[in-house]
Amino acid sequence: MRRKLRQLGVLALSPVLVLCFTPAQAHEFWIDPVTFTPAVSASVPIVFRIGSNFRGDTYPFVRSLDRGFKLVTARGDQPVKAVDGDDPASEIKLRERGLAAIWHRRAPETVVFETMAAFEETLIDEGLEAIGIAHRAAGRSLVKIKESFARCAKALLQVGGGDQGADRPVGLPLELVAETNPYSLQADGKQSIRLLFGGAPLSDALVKVFHQSDGENPLRIRTDKDGRVTFDATRAGEYLISAVHMRIARPAEGVDYASQWATLTFKRPSPASR
Repeated sequence: MRRKLRQLGVLALSPVLVLCFTPAQAHEFWIDPVTFTPAVSASVPIVFRIGSNFRGDTYPFVRSLDRGFKLVTARGDQPVKAVDGDDPASEIKLRERGLAAIWHRRAPETVVFETMAAFEETLIDEGLEAIGIAHRAAGRSLVKIKESFARCAKALLQVGGGDQGADRPVGLPLELVAETNPYSLQADGKQSIRLLFGGAPLSDALVKVFHQSDGENPLRIRTDKDGRVTFDATRAGEYLISAVHMRIARPAEGVDYASQWATLTFKRPSPASR
């Protein structure tokens, strides 16, 4: 089932990407297991994807970019075994009934925006307009703006049917946590998600909610004072939740800005399976 893509791993080692990004190129990185609802003891290939609008190409496991790859169950955390260059990134066996989380944290990478206009397009798309306003007000350079970005992806799987188990924070720098089990449909179909930065609620941050049936038009919601968003999730199918946090970089970091990009994927059950 796996195939080697080591040549892509070589590309990923490049320390700086010099690109003129637009919103269409502002890629999400997410975990896309072959099934979100495996049977107990099933082996599940774990696919990484990178793309836009909930459409993306597969991406291999790259050892040099790995800062953590784990499976979380009611019994605790365990490392996921992966081989450099493999695509799918790994294959895991889920031995316990209930909700399981798989997460992967990637090392920082660097991008250079050749113009302020290109930088601001991405800022607007991610709800970070205040960064651009402050940048101009401070009289900072309007060309060759350098950003360090790191990605944190998590997927929720319901093993063995039912709706047992609950998501919890796993300690990612920027993390989306499902406060209600997405495989358990409440009467009103409301899904609550909390955004944490450094373990604390992040308020007034843009969260985008993509559904597999319409990736071009995500729901855009800002977190409340408790870092929470709630949305209607009665539609069955796969969801991708994403958020970005950016700050001015410290001088020692050698870039202008540092950002964290978080995603959460899960699948709502169909009416027939409820």
